[in-house]
Amino acid sequence: MPTGLRLSTGGALCVEPNEEPYHFVVFTDHQTIDPCGVVRLIDHGEYVVALFVLANRVLSIQPNGSLQTRAADRVGLWEQLHRNGTALWRNGIPGTPLVIDGAVVEPPVSAIHLEQRGNDFVDAQGQRIVLAGCDMFLAYRQFFDGGAAALVPFVMESRALGFTVWRVFMQGSAKQNQVLELSPRETGYYDFVRLFVETLNANGIIPLLTAFVDNQDVQSPISHWTKLGDRIAGSACLLSGFNQWSKNKSDFDPWALPSPGPGIIWSRGSDVDDTITDPRGAPASELHATRTSFDRALMDATASPPFMRSKGAGMCWLTEGNPFGDDRGYSVTEAWALGRAYSILWALAVFHNRQSQRGLLMTDETAMRGAAWVQGMRL
Repeated sequence: MPTGLRLSTGGALCVEPNEEPYHFVVFTDHQTIDPCGVVRLIDHGEYVVALFVLANRVLSIQPNGSLQTRAADRVGLWEQLHRNGTALWRNGIPGTPLVIDGAVVEPPVSAIHLEQRGNDFVDAQGQRIVLAGCDMFLAYRQFFDGGAAALVPFVMESRALGFTVWRVFMQGSAKQNQVLELSPRETGYYDFVRLFVETLNANGIIPLLTAFVDNQDVQSPISHWTKLGDRIAGSACLLSGFNQWSKNKSDFDPWALPSPGPGIIWSRGSDVDDTITDPRGAPASELHATRTSFDRALMDATASPPFMRSKGAGMCWLTEGNPFGDDRGYSVTEAWALGRAYSILWALAVFHNRQSQRGLLMTDETAMRGAAWVQGMRL
């Protein structure tokens, strides 16, 4: 059975074997192929190169005409397609589809349904869902500097792994975090917030915007919070007040924040590990879990929501835990187990990892754990 990709039109994209030059063709009977994921293209001037199945793996055309996945830095000349062939690349997002004779390879993104019901999120049919998020701390900085095109690789990665929420820092001080310098005082900062949110929504992603990060340095006033609320109103967007507020001191605290506006699902933000921020009227509460051991993290995953609710919390969001992607990270099996535990009582959980928190694509090892973590969270 040849390997290929199913088209939204019901057919399939395959490499025709025993042809020179090797080329993509459309099979109308998608039952005759073995689907292998999504695809995008990297532009190399006269040529385009087909990519990818998972993280930094490429979907490559081999000399014998077969499709295989290989390391991204090992794409050979035989894997190139001439620009004047049937494969075309449409720049930017939303979509970034590979178009074959007018048929879109990537399936259309489902409309986002963001609804809170009690302590949970629910889908359009009213069934409970758990939102799976990942760190994308630098996403607004990247969008502000490079537009939608700067987010394409990360959108593709999230689609491949199953993440539907990005945790984004809306300000930061590189003096404190070593990677992000961003201030609402930059010219044009608020002009692009709405476009940023709508771009992510068009690609099936719900932003979780954290307003006050490193505010001991940035010194944004409370009006920054209400300005963000005004710009995200009516969109599929979540809003968080502070990141670890007691460590990143400000001249006001989370309880000084007013409601950002009707219809917005929001939290006052997070505190240091294993410390609850009293919601005081906010619909959601965040926790940064302990990082001492896997067993303790698993205890946090199951025991923390009941404890948080005993202290006044409603909807519970796990927005940071022990980071994946370094030598202290968990195994693939442990990642699945944590995801399964988060699916029980949390409304949202974020896959904290060393790469995407720094604005990088995940390594293969981290991506494997991310995929297992998302799989564990599925109800």
